[in-house]
Amino acid sequence: GGLREQTTRLPLSRLYALAPSLRAVEGTVVSYPRIGDGYVSFVLAPTHIPGRIQVTWFLNGDRYEKVLYGDRVKVRGKGRIPPRFPDFDYRAYLARQGIFATFAVDTPDGVTRLGVGGNRLVRRGDSLRQRLLCRLDAVLPPEEAGLAHGLLFGDRSALSDVLFSAFRRTGLMHLLAVSGLHLGILLAGIWFLLRMCGLRPAITYPLVGLVVGFALWVIGPRVSLVRAALLFAFLGLGSVLADLGLILRRWVNPFCALAAAGVVILALCPTELVSVGFQLSFGATAAILAAFSPGFTVTEWVDGVTSRLPGWARPVGRYLLLLLITSAAAQAGTAPFLAYHFGTIYPLSLIGNLAAIPLATLALWTGLFTLILSPTPLFPLLGRLFAGILDGLIRVVERLAALPGALSLIHISEPTRLLSISYAVFC
Repeated sequence: GGLREQTTRLPLSRLYALAPSLRAVEGTVVSYPRIGDGYVSFVLAPTHIPGRIQVTWFLNGDRYEKVLYGDRVKVRGKGRIPPRFPDFDYRAYLARQGIFATFAVDTPDGVTRLGVGGNRLVRRGDSLRQRLLCRLDAVLPPEEAGLAHGLLFGDRSALSDVLFSAFRRTGLMHLLAVSGLHLGILLAGIWFLLRMCGLRPAITYPLVGLVVGFALWVIGPRVSLVRAALLFAFLGLGSVLADLGLILRRWVNPFCALAAAGVVILALCPTELVSVGFQLSFGATAAILAAFSPGFTVTEWVDGVTSRLPGWARPVGRYLLLLLITSAAAQAGTAPFLAYHFGTIYPLSLIGNLAAIPLATLALWTGLFTLILSPTPLFPLLGRLFAGILDGLIRVVERLAALPGALSLIHISEPTRLLSISYAVFC
């Protein structure tokens, strides 16, 4: 992957000089468009320029005409070199994706469709995603619809600034980025139902794998979701081979599966290694796997503690303890990277997780059933139920964010010091 990156690196330093002179560009949409409040954003691969452009189409109250992955379009507006901010190098972030310019379109006729290109199967996935987003918008209030976009599809574009800030302050932004948490919630329920039907792992894993593939197709190839899907794929492959008697079950190691997922992602896109999202995703997953590895006997300890509770309270106590441990492990795994890149940590985010994750789980499943049954007469009823749960989640997050200093950020002046401390505490 490193060799590939070195031999195919684009000459962005020369392309930066071209960016301010861009006024009209023809090309192909090569990303799933993000539909925000009053704007649409997508990545364009120009026809005659060896680089990519981040296009933002400001609707200014005009009706949105769909832009899909694979559309060949001509955009008219103004290009510029991506800026660098004091706390975030946006130019370097885009450069890792091969993007050398941002492009603003301010008129309703600034995007003209010329035809269709790209992968048609991926285009159908984006088309289905946008239809589902429209259905959510039709049945949910604007605030709840923006949260539903993030929770179900990982698209935070339609989220209000106030709610976005509340999620950021409480350290709960991971709920708005479709990742292993969301995929785990989905797959755990499907796995449980299939196993209740008496299906053996050699059959269950491929069926669940189809669900993973469908999620990737509709939501898009986000790094956090790709990592979770690859982790499941390698674990599933090992479990199927073990169930068929081709390998020993003790050979199936989640750390090996995580490492294999990392190798695949870095082989396809080596610059992800320095991406904050990649580091946070793998750091959190590795920490959770370590916490629940046999050497720590966490599950046995939890069972021992909850065995002293009354019978009706044991499942609830076990769930809350496991949730607390998972949250603490994820925080330990991500704290060094947050400290290094942003000089901040979220000291009490595990408390926020205890309050928000159960509601987010309920909202996720309710939202899925709402979308699945949207062609039926039950859609309005499920929509109101979904809106009520989302409203409850919004209220919880806003109240947590309003606590006087309880969940505010801790700013670190020397990130490397916290880096050493975090790793020492975690080890």
